[in-house]
Amino acid sequence: MGLHPVTRSSMSDQVIAQMKENIEKGIWKPEERLPGELQLCEIFGTSRVTVRNALQKLAGEGLIETRVGDGSYVRKYSLSDAMSRMNIPGSLTEQEFRELLEFRCVMEGPLCELAVSRMTEEELNLLSQNYDAMVLASQDEATFAAADVSFHTTLASCCGNQTLEAAYRMICSNLSRVMKAIVHQRGNASGLKYHKAILDAAKAHNAKGARAAMERHMREMAEELLRTAPD
Repeated sequence: MGLHPVTRSSMSDQVIAQMKENIEKGIWKPEERLPGELQLCEIFGTSRVTVRNALQKLAGEGLIETRVGDGSYVRKYSLSDAMSRMNIPGSLTEQEFRELLEFRCVMEGPLCELAVSRMTEEELNLLSQNYDAMVLASQDEATFAAADVSFHTTLASCCGNQTLEAAYRMICSNLSRVMKAIVHQRGNASGLKYHKAILDAAKAHNAKGARAAMERHMREMAEELLRTAPD
């Protein structure tokens, strides 16, 4: 089953993380009934309160549903369920942070290429303004992070594809939170360099060049953040 007793530190978070992993890896399949509360207490070596809190949190995130008098079941969820789960208030778990990085590495490059290939002059001017805002905010981490996110959401809005734009905007709440931490850890030199390269490619109507710059940016950022993340 992949579950094991947890230590006292952050006990509830550890229970939630293990249960999420079982669901996300398909060990517990959609519509499958979870072990009962008492059985989970024995597996994790925790109190019933801790297990109940974990079940409530998972239900709140839409991963499970509790049926009165019958127990808890893994919920069938759609793409919109999975995306909206990424915007739940509070700190991201390590797994959620890694998933957000992976999402960006997969999505940002193709989205950037499509945006530049369809971008109007008015949209290009707006992207340029976003970059200028980053430059002006280079001494203010929070304002710089907000301008960075605006640059990316502007690209998403330039795709002419409402589904892509909506999918990107679904991650913006979490993206805004982690961007502040990223800027604090990495500074802004890399962000300015790559956003300038993307903007220059857009001005030259070079969609593939913009994609290449974005993908280098995402790859370099993800590699550094994962390399320096605590084990």
